[in-house]
Amino acid sequence: MCAGAIIHARVKRVVFAAHDQRAGAVGSLANILQTPMLNHTCEVTAGIREQESVALLQSYFQQRRTDSSL
Repeated sequence: MCAGAIIHARVKRVVFAAHDQRAGAVGSLANILQTPMLNHTCEVTAGIREQESVALLQSYFQQRRTDSSL
């Protein structure tokens, strides 16, 4: 859904830290934002501080799984 919204909004550039290996639509499972058959493509910059971001995400979701009050 996010990739579709980016295409419809004609966003010129997307920058993100970590790929989503299970459901990613930009360089993971698919590469929707750079599909040549679409009428709009955008520049993608991935991996900005990737290891730090992955560690932060893993820590957050581990805490969510163990803390039932969240």
